Amino acid sequence: MEVVIKNIPLLKKKEWAGKILEKFKGEKNIGESWEVSTHFSGVSNVLYKERKIPLNEFVKKFENVFGFSEFPIMVKFLDVGKILSVQVHPSDEIAKELGENDKGKSEGWISLSEGKVYLGAKDYSKEITLENLKVFEAKPFDTFPIPAGMVHTAENILLLEVSTPSNLTYRIYDPYGREVHIDKAKKCIKPIESKKDSMKLEMQQFYAEVIEINEEKNFMDEKVNVLVALDEIEVESKNSVKLKKYESCIILPGNEYIVKGKGFVVRIYPKD
Repeated sequence: MEVVIKNIPLLKKKEWAGKILEKFKGEKNIGESWEVSTHFSGVSNVLYKERKIPLNEFVKKFENVFGFSEFPIMVKFLDVGKILSVQVHPSDEIAKELGENDKGKSEGWISLSEGKVYLGAKDYSKEITLENLKVFEAKPFDTFPIPAGMVHTAENILLLEVSTPSNLTYRIYDPYGREVHIDKAKKCIKPIESKKDSMKLEMQQFYAEVIEINEEKNFMDEKVNVLVALDEIEVESKNSVKLKKYESCIILPGNEYIVKGKGFVVRIYPKD
């Protein structure tokens, strides 16, 4: 069977969308490109044997290969032209306590451009406002872990988001007039220390790393891998897939593969 599977993303228009993704995805006002998702709020697709198949159907068809029936992570591009809402995600425990149908969410961001990332409050004894958030002037390949309970937003930046499979968000402030969830948000907020790293994003549930490719590089992993191209590359294994900039693919677990080209990729995999 084919082991390198090209993703066909689910594109979502947003009020805050920038102008970067539309150049690569072929549609205007694209704020989010869901590269990998089996979540009920939006399922991405894959190209398998020249057929477009919903990822959740593909995973169930090859559940014995994947070792799971639901993809354990979500991967998205966020093209943030204007500022996002000030928001927080609950833990699994808080989501259950609040009677939600969705699970809690932890995520991390990898910046692909310069821009602003706001993480955590300066003073948790005061009201959570934009002015009370810690500001990071992000540069390409800076990474920001955002565990459940951390208040966050971003502005004027292209991000790659990796998260647990959830779409549960509580808005504290929204500049676009959408519903806010102050009471629920207050139950979630934790005084978590905000931090940034570079080139790698390590969280309890997943790991992501930015890797420079100079001609070619070999990989072998017993876990499923998601590979996001930041430049044009080719991925070779039992089959071969070419990826343009900001395209992605899944490599089935237990396979050796070679990435060819010049530039950068992001390699992502779930932890046990």
